[in-house]
Amino acid sequence: MQTDSDTAQDDLRQAWVQFSAASSHEEYCQHWLALICTRIGNVDLAALVLDSGEAGFQPTAIWPEKSQPDADFTALIEEGIEEASGLVHSLGNGAFGVAFPVRLDGELVGVVALSLRVPSARLPAVMEQVQWGSAWIELMLRRHRGQEQGLQFERLSGAVDLLGAVLAEPDFNAASMTFVNELASAHGCDRVSFGLCKGAQVQISALSHSAQFGKKMNLIRRLSGVMDEAVLQRGHINYPDSGDSGNMLVQREHMQFSLSYGNARLLTVPLHSGEDYFGAVTLEREADRPFLEDEVDRIRSIVALSGEALKNKHGQDRRWYQQLGSACLTQFKRLFGKGHPGRKLSLLLLIALVVFFSLATGTYRVAADSVLEGSVRRAIVAPFEGYLDTAAVKAGERVTAEQEMSRLDDRDLTLEKLGFISEQAKLQRQYEEAVANRDRSEAKVVQAQLEQNRAELDLVISKLARTRLRAPFDGLVVSGDLSQRLGSAVEQGEVLFEVAPLDSYRVILWVDEHRMADIREGLQGRLVLNALPETAFDFDVSQVTPVTEARDGGNFFRVEAALAAPLPELRPGMEGVGKIEVDDRKLIWIWTYPLQQWLRLKLWAWWP
Repeated sequence: MQTDSDTAQDDLRQAWVQFSAASSHEEYCQHWLALICTRIGNVDLAALVLDSGEAGFQPTAIWPEKSQPDADFTALIEEGIEEASGLVHSLGNGAFGVAFPVRLDGELVGVVALSLRVPSARLPAVMEQVQWGSAWIELMLRRHRGQEQGLQFERLSGAVDLLGAVLAEPDFNAASMTFVNELASAHGCDRVSFGLCKGAQVQISALSHSAQFGKKMNLIRRLSGVMDEAVLQRGHINYPDSGDSGNMLVQREHMQFSLSYGNARLLTVPLHSGEDYFGAVTLEREADRPFLEDEVDRIRSIVALSGEALKNKHGQDRRWYQQLGSACLTQFKRLFGKGHPGRKLSLLLLIALVVFFSLATGTYRVAADSVLEGSVRRAIVAPFEGYLDTAAVKAGERVTAEQEMSRLDDRDLTLEKLGFISEQAKLQRQYEEAVANRDRSEAKVVQAQLEQNRAELDLVISKLARTRLRAPFDGLVVSGDLSQRLGSAVEQGEVLFEVAPLDSYRVILWVDEHRMADIREGLQGRLVLNALPETAFDFDVSQVTPVTEARDGGNFFRVEAALAAPLPELRPGMEGVGKIEVDDRKLIWIWTYPLQQWLRLKLWAWWP
């Protein structure tokens, strides 16, 4: 008689046999779940949920098969996915719920959930068995990923090899012939054709194993129709369609071509760059060699990679006017077609700027470095040779009319004056004696000497008066500092001080020679000084002089202007920037005038 233990061993052995014989992904998962449940025992319900990519986590296996999980069990699975860790809960039916995550390289790829009736003391052992058993699922997933990566590497390797062969060719014709020949050889095709869109139709550019062909041949026209059929429907066509691929594309041109030229298997792959379809590739085989799904995917990858390179080579081989026309047409489509909102916004902004600059005007001003000078600048000079005695003022100080500014040493002149006075008294007595003695000749001689003495005395008195240098008017001393020269000699005519008034100024503007054609007397402007940047002063241009000065690597003309309303804070010598207002002109002209001048001069210099 067979015991329960023997029955359990038989069930476990049978589960191992089924698990070992699994031939598909679904069978592997189902038999693995049955094996786990058999080993643990007392399991009411079990589920294996795996990550299926875009569809998210989906049930892959249920035990017993065709069972329907209740709400508590479903909540257990969702919590296991959310927490990504082992869980144990008491379910509403009195059983324990166990959930354990399945990880692959640290990434959550699935959850195993069990509903079982066992003592709580056995739960750690159950979790341990599920943990050890999940390694089989990890192994399956790792093998599956390895196979996918191998297929992707094989596909990528073939695409890169073909791309390298295409890029190695010097021009489009050689590259397209290499492309179709290599593609035909790699996939055992009777013929491979490649075409590019020209207008509304595809024009054949290359046929495998055919260096030259007539564009009016029936074969070429039919191939063009086959490619048009795929390009217009925006999808690849594998003729004849197996019916279970879900491909609903029209295949009329492919069917007629197959009936006419004998190759029963056709695969046409359209080439596109973004939303723009620019060509197609058609592969032909015998009836007993269909294009399988994996092979179609591989061919599409190869064609997509090499097709872009062929398109670039075709564009590089075109003449410059063709490239220019194509670029203009592309930009036109982007501007007035759908999409590309940035380009449309840029065009609207450009139109708005053109309209604005076509209508907007402003005041054309000529800027120039400026300096403030007094309208009068009086020089105080040494009246005769002498020595400095005192210096009461120096540059930067304000003076009033008739204020003593400096004094020359007058001791010699004073002694000379006393000598002349003594001489005058002596001559006066001699004159009186001659008159008393009635000596008329002597009296006339003494009288002449007396008049000479008086003249010389008046000269000395005049010099004594001029030893005191006085200010000619109220103003500011703009130059002269004699405090370090007291006692030194001065020459007759030497400038000792310069005085300028504080209520009358003129502005000196140094205008660039490139702007002098616009400057004339009577123009108005505004001046901003470095010392008073918050205040603008009005002025009127009073004189345009032909005097030039080399400044900062250019020639500048001296222009004088009268300041309209001076302020007490102004001082001669202040510098700033003045702007002469010429007239109203277009803003675009004002901003580009220096560039226009430079271009005119360069054009004149270069023109033979």
